[in-house]
Amino acid sequence: MFGGHLTDTPKHHWYGAAALGGVILATGVLANASPAAAAQGDATVSLTVNGVTKPVTTSADTVSQLLSQQSVPYDSTDIVRPGLGAHIVNGLTVSWKPAIRVVVRKHGHRSVQKVTATHAKAVKSQLQLPRGLSGSYRRQRAVSYNEGRLYTRHGRLLRGDDVVGENSIAVVHKFRVALAGDRKHIKQHVVRDHSKLVRKGGSRVYRKGHSGIKHVVYRTKRMDGRLVAKHLVRSKVVRHTHRRVVKVGTGPNWIGLARCESGGNPNAVNPAGFYGLYQFTRSTWHSVGGKGNPTDYGYWEQTKRAWKLFQRDGRSPWPVCGRHL
Repeated sequence: MFGGHLTDTPKHHWYGAAALGGVILATGVLANASPAAAAQGDATVSLTVNGVTKPVTTSADTVSQLLSQQSVPYDSTDIVRPGLGAHIVNGLTVSWKPAIRVVVRKHGHRSVQKVTATHAKAVKSQLQLPRGLSGSYRRQRAVSYNEGRLYTRHGRLLRGDDVVGENSIAVVHKFRVALAGDRKHIKQHVVRDHSKLVRKGGSRVYRKGHSGIKHVVYRTKRMDGRLVAKHLVRSKVVRHTHRRVVKVGTGPNWIGLARCESGGNPNAVNPAGFYGLYQFTRSTWHSVGGKGNPTDYGYWEQTKRAWKLFQRDGRSPWPVCGRHL
């Protein structure tokens, strides 16, 4: 996740219990030393190195000298109690714990810092990483801030009481939280009805209708420019949907009849007194319930009256073109 990492061997990895025992055996200053050695003014102390406790007999005057005698790789950043300058007295308890190295990446800069805390929350506090924001930002339309996060060297996020290991990575991220508006289409519902006013096997739009529109507001969260969260804040319909109605044909071949009679033109007028798609006379139009003139209406009304005429008289009203039905 973060690329390269420190490769130095952590000092508390190679200096464990076994190493401590080896050093103590090699120097020959462990407890159980001879009474003669103790008689020379040496002090016996309890030394804890990286969690492992051993009794040690030493001639050192200070804690720093004791750690040097025991080959403990200490420095001023480590946790040493009672302190490097403390005087050695018989029965003293001394403990040493190495500091942890953390790679800090902040706004393009990289550094290595040492911390004595061991858990994520405490380490972030010791490194003074920015903590982000409280919930009050929700009342603002947009806000930017920095937030520090801890990761293992392999990229796993560390939280709260998670243990922080050597060469963990601290990253200061740039966050931006903002409200963003958008318009969304609401898909319209399509209804299919069977109809004798459309030829069998065909279909025709009876009512176009339209899709709806809603205005939505999201709260977006970006980390270093990358969208990491998006939550709906509110939504309001500004145009409702109207369903689309499609007639699926089960009737005669009206298209063929209309093409033959009028070229498929609902406004066609024959000077001999014939009107519309199916060339009605005004008297025939009125006899099947029509009002006014056929050319005052579109496909659906004219075809509705043609269907009534066909039910009553069959193909006879169209002696030439009726063969297309």
